[in-house]
Amino acid sequence: MQCEIPTPTIPSLRGIAPFDLLDEPVLRHMISGSRLIRASRGEILAQAHGIATDVHVVLDGEVKRYLLSSSGNEKLIQIATAGDMFGEEFALLGRPCMTTLQALCNVRLLTLPVEAIRAAMAASPAFCAAITCRLAATACELIAQLQLCVQLNSTQRVAQYLTQLAPDDAEHCEIRLDNDKQTIAAQLNLTPETFSRVLSRFAREGLIRTQGRRGLVLDQLSRLRRAAAN
Repeated sequence: MQCEIPTPTIPSLRGIAPFDLLDEPVLRHMISGSRLIRASRGEILAQAHGIATDVHVVLDGEVKRYLLSSSGNEKLIQIATAGDMFGEEFALLGRPCMTTLQALCNVRLLTLPVEAIRAAMAASPAFCAAITCRLAATACELIAQLQLCVQLNSTQRVAQYLTQLAPDDAEHCEIRLDNDKQTIAAQLNLTPETFSRVLSRFAREGLIRTQGRRGLVLDQLSRLRRAAAN
């Protein structure tokens, strides 16, 4: 992993919401205190550590954010892709960062000091409102994940995941899984073995067919939707 002071990246940052709401002087101030991290697939970008002081923006690649239990098990929080910002919930509150960051492929990650984020929020009401909405959306997503874990069994979780990748009115379609099975299982709070067992049962029942490494054919979406609901 390499960490460097970035060359001016104002055009790149200006194309990412909510930074597109900021004037150039504010963006220049952000860039002046930022760091650019380059990492290869599998590298750990940051461990859970002390008080968070930075907000992160993915310029290229994918970053996995996860919690690590004392037994070594991972709980996936987010797969951040190009254009995603994260970490503001810890940094703005001055709380310890609880997540570990890992590159899922070659990554360029821009790290912005929280002081620059605070200054931008003070300078731009629109940017401040956008950050507030982002924090509210993050809270809603976490509650939705908790609902998934508490209220749905393994069959319902997998069926819901598959149907969300298909058009609402389709009965038959081809889809491509977003990530590998281990990552998807972690998203659904399942073990990889349980996730694979549910997929195998759906295949035996004629609901799905595999197509290549990550491709699936969903043959009876109405039945999958019922499985997700029941």
